[in-house]
Amino acid sequence: MIYVIILLSVLTRFLPHTWNFSPVYGALLFGGAHLKKRESVWFPVALLALSDFLLTTFVYRLHIGWLELVQVAAFASIALIGWVLRRGLTAGRFSFACFAGPTAFYLISNFGVWLEWHTYAPTWAGLMQCYVAGIPFYGYSLLSTYIFSGVLFGTYELCHRYQQSRRGEAHLNY
Repeated sequence: MIYVIILLSVLTRFLPHTWNFSPVYGALLFGGAHLKKRESVWFPVALLALSDFLLTTFVYRLHIGWLELVQVAAFASIALIGWVLRRGLTAGRFSFACFAGPTAFYLISNFGVWLEWHTYAPTWAGLMQCYVAGIPFYGYSLLSTYIFSGVLFGTYELCHRYQQSRRGEAHLNY
């Protein structure tokens, strides 16, 4: 079921949506928390890399460059941050992960944009301009991560508790 959730989240990238407002970051945290450690990174990141290739090549009609590797690393960082939630889901850990995931992505991906696009001067001031330009996207990432992570983790917990109660009822009936 977790694999399906991640797959569906990645597929939403093909639907019209506000830039950086999607369930992808929430699904990466969710996968990081619930999949086996190795699979929690390679599975969602491979899906996202494939979706990036398809979107970049066939939808946006651009070329794939080395910046794609930076994006893959940025996505992997979110899944790795999801590992914090393996030790138990608390409000503090959840808030930390929902903040740290998009923040890591923002810092890594904007650094890659600054290196690759040559839109900003190759100076500290140019890097800061690149980060400032990314703030609106970062805001959407934060908001969507809190919302979709809440939905994913909350629904999972409700379903898990429901299954446990059903097992308890079945046990009492024997």
